[in-house]
Amino acid sequence: MIRSNSLRAAIVAALAGLTAPAFADDAALQKQVDTLRAAMEAQRAQLDAQAKLLADQQAQLEALTRQLQQPKAAAAETPKLATQEAPKVTFINNRPTITSADARSSMAIRTNVQLDGALYGESPAGPLDQDFRRGSVGAPPNRETNGARDFNDGYVFRRTRFGIEGTIASDFNYKLLIEFGGSATESTKINDAVIGYTGLAPFTFQLGAFAPPANMDDSTSAEDLPFLERSAASEMARSLAGADGRIGLGVKANGKRWMSALTFTTRTANDAEVFDTQLAAVARAGFLAATGSDYNLHVGASGTYVFQFADQGSGTSPRYPMRLRERPEVRVDGTRLIDTGSIDAEHASIYGLEFGANWKNFYIQGEHFWYDIERRASALDDPDFAGYYLQGSWIFTGERRRYNPASGAFQSPRAATPFSSDGGFGAFELAARYSRMDLNFREGIEGTAAAPGAVRGGDQEVVTLGVNWFPNPNVKVMLDYLMIDVERFNPAGPGNAEPFGPAPNTPPIGVDVGQDLDVVALRTQFSF
Repeated sequence: MIRSNSLRAAIVAALAGLTAPAFADDAALQKQVDTLRAAMEAQRAQLDAQAKLLADQQAQLEALTRQLQQPKAAAAETPKLATQEAPKVTFINNRPTITSADARSSMAIRTNVQLDGALYGESPAGPLDQDFRRGSVGAPPNRETNGARDFNDGYVFRRTRFGIEGTIASDFNYKLLIEFGGSATESTKINDAVIGYTGLAPFTFQLGAFAPPANMDDSTSAEDLPFLERSAASEMARSLAGADGRIGLGVKANGKRWMSALTFTTRTANDAEVFDTQLAAVARAGFLAATGSDYNLHVGASGTYVFQFADQGSGTSPRYPMRLRERPEVRVDGTRLIDTGSIDAEHASIYGLEFGANWKNFYIQGEHFWYDIERRASALDDPDFAGYYLQGSWIFTGERRRYNPASGAFQSPRAATPFSSDGGFGAFELAARYSRMDLNFREGIEGTAAAPGAVRGGDQEVVTLGVNWFPNPNVKVMLDYLMIDVERFNPAGPGNAEPFGPAPNTPPIGVDVGQDLDVVALRTQFSF
């Protein structure tokens, strides 16, 4: 018994000695486990926070990606709309121009403003029964009866044009230009309202109201004229069936050295209503016969034929009137000093020959016109008239007038050194012209009555000297001195006893109703 108890005590003591260190190691391990568990929980918390941050960033990235893809999808769905929203705006020679992104359509603003002033150097006006100077024929009230004896010194906006022009889908072009200027007797009117088709090169088809190419002087734009006005002969030729605002259908074509045009015309857009409109054809062709680095030589021809004059109605006489009259190449005063009066006409034709040339900074141009009138159902002879001009210039600053093959005409020079406060002075041109327009047909002898069928429209000669200043491409200043000589007998005769109205409006039989006068005229112009 004693021995067994001792053994049991020894075994317990041995186990106690063995288990004591084990209990000590377990406590240390437990502490390490607790520390590691706490670290893992902290890391897990950080990972959860990072995961949440990544999720938020992913959501933001997806939202931005969707925003970026939406405009691309819209552009892919509507590519034409995106193109139309990106036009190009430019200033070509200071002319505002809008062009589509594909360059197939455009719109440019056009304007031309000309302010003219003039001093007329005529003899003082006398009473009607002693001072026989007269303007256009016509019964009182006829302003020109007095206007020819007392011209209007002053100013007038000769042209005040504003509008747009451009292209549509490459093959179409258009132009809309409204005229707000003119003499005091004129009103706002259509200068151009035309659409053209260019898809069959080298041809251009035009329909609307425009100025058909009638001669070389006519084809020189109003901005580029070397004098305030075109010559009386060329102006009269263009006015018969052409001129600004003429409604018609035309075709023109041109190459590097040639141009041509044919237009069928009716009334102008601003004419009064008639019973049947005028019908006519206007044609012109030009060729650059010789050209080089320092010179150009142009030759050409023009023609107009009136198939039918406007029908004024059965209650008028003449029923189909044709009338030629013109101002003395300056328009501050509207008085016309040569005038055929109304001729009852079946047909009319005008033929012209033209040439123009430049050599370095020298320029010359001239035209001759023949006018043939066919009377309507009359035994009287058919009248014919003639007119011509010769003009030239010297640009003493060295620039030159530029030849344009498309229009067959010369354009203004471009100043090599535009005027500026830094020392530029622009370009200067000296110009001279002689013109004559004879509207007499079998006028007879002074002091006698006009014979049946005679036309005493008058014979006008004008010598013009001019100085032109071109400060820059958009501004121009012109100073002209005109010496005007008109010889014209009183047109009174059988069947036309009082062409100016009752005496003293109509002077004595066969007296000279023409005159001599000098005019100083100034124009300031800006255009783009």
